[in-house]
Amino acid sequence: MKIETKDYIWGSVCGVLLLALGFAWYENDTLSRESEARRVELESYQENEGKSYVVERISQQMEDIAYQQKDIAEKQREEAVFQMSVADSMRLRAEEEQRNAQEFARNMVEARNMAEEQRERAIQQQRRAEYARTVADTLSNVALGRVLASLSAVQYQAGNRDASALLAYASWSFTTEYRGNVYLPVIFNALILNSRSFQTQNVHRGGVSRIVSCPDSAGDYVSVSRYGEVKRWHGLPGEIRDQLLFSDSTCSFRDVYVDTNQTIYALSYEGKMCLFSPNTPVETLLLPETSGWMRVCPFDAERLLLASEHHLYFFDKAQKQIVRTIPLPQKLTALSEKEGQWFAYGEGSTLHRVGLDGALTPLERWNSETVTACAWSPELQKLATGTENGNIYLVDLAGNSMRKLTGHRSKITQLLFHGHHLLSGSYDCTVNMWDVNATKQEPVPVRTLPSWVYCLALGPDETLWIGDESGAISHIMISPDRMAKRIQKGLKRDFTDDEWNYYIGNNLPRRLMRQLNQ
Repeated sequence: MKIETKDYIWGSVCGVLLLALGFAWYENDTLSRESEARRVELESYQENEGKSYVVERISQQMEDIAYQQKDIAEKQREEAVFQMSVADSMRLRAEEEQRNAQEFARNMVEARNMAEEQRERAIQQQRRAEYARTVADTLSNVALGRVLASLSAVQYQAGNRDASALLAYASWSFTTEYRGNVYLPVIFNALILNSRSFQTQNVHRGGVSRIVSCPDSAGDYVSVSRYGEVKRWHGLPGEIRDQLLFSDSTCSFRDVYVDTNQTIYALSYEGKMCLFSPNTPVETLLLPETSGWMRVCPFDAERLLLASEHHLYFFDKAQKQIVRTIPLPQKLTALSEKEGQWFAYGEGSTLHRVGLDGALTPLERWNSETVTACAWSPELQKLATGTENGNIYLVDLAGNSMRKLTGHRSKITQLLFHGHHLLSGSYDCTVNMWDVNATKQEPVPVRTLPSWVYCLALGPDETLWIGDESGAISHIMISPDRMAKRIQKGLKRDFTDDEWNYYIGNNLPRRLMRQLNQ
């Protein structure tokens, strides 16, 4: 048992020893492993330490570089700030210089504009001065023209025809050169006197009631008289060559019309109408009334309008007979045509438009004076009406009275428009001309005849034919320019130096009036 105990103890000791040795070995092994791990760790640490040192050195260098870059960046920033301040300063200076430049430019523009305005003012003042001088010269020369015309009339009455002609032509020359009015009575009359354009010839027995031109025959006319004569004639300078077509003292012809077929319709007061057709005998038609017949007018292509004191009649040219009778409410005093329409004026203030079917439409009148003559101007769109007491009224397209022309003392017998002039004949033995566009209406006496003026007719080249109560037919120029050329052509001499200085003055340069080739 003891042995077993010893063995047990020994075995225990041995086991303890083994355990101790195993533990020691284990501890030794563990320490060895730990030592190896520490060594490896140390080596790793040493290696890492070396690396860390390098990294630290690099980091230090990088930090130094960063500080250097920071310093450089700071310097660059400071330089940039400085450059920015310099740039701002330069920008401000540039802006100031720009403002100065703009201000200078504005000043220059203002100065240029001021200079331009001053130049324009100077030009305007110069123009006004030139205009004033021109106006003064114009007024002076136009006034000179009137004075010369007055002196021409005085010399003509004194029998000094050469001096009168020179003065008349000089009057026209100065007036036209400065665009004055050569239709002023004093100038116009001086031209008429010295051009010797008035010619008269006894053509009819009895008063000449109407003169009409022949279509398509320049210079050919037909006239009728109150002693029953119908004549066709050709007007030549200084002579009328006439042909008697009909004569019957029982007929008092009051009107005549020539159509495009050269057929002549002559109407007598006693109700007879004579037809003269080419190459056919004279045909006499008896009309319904035995007295009071006044007018024969073209109404349309197929019909004539015949007028007596109390009726209007449509006459068919092809059938040669009256086809319609139109009673008038009042005694007829005048007929007028306007824009293709016909109007009948009655005693007092009555006025009717004549329709195509013969219907009469009453119209309002602007006054109560009896109308005895009418004329319509398509160019001026004006109607002229002459009255029993010698007044003439200008009427617009709507029928409104525009202006009153006063100059005749008796009944107006005929009115004619010639451009913007109106010609009027009257029982006061005068023929007047009126400038319709003039502000101040003053009649220009064309001619005063020894007997009543019955009719007027315009001829070629601005001439006028006048028929009067004595049976004479007169011819006169109404163009101042043509009269002036005729005067110049007949001048026998020019102004002497003394005449020029006396009549015109030495302040105007001397000019020739007579043509050099005469």
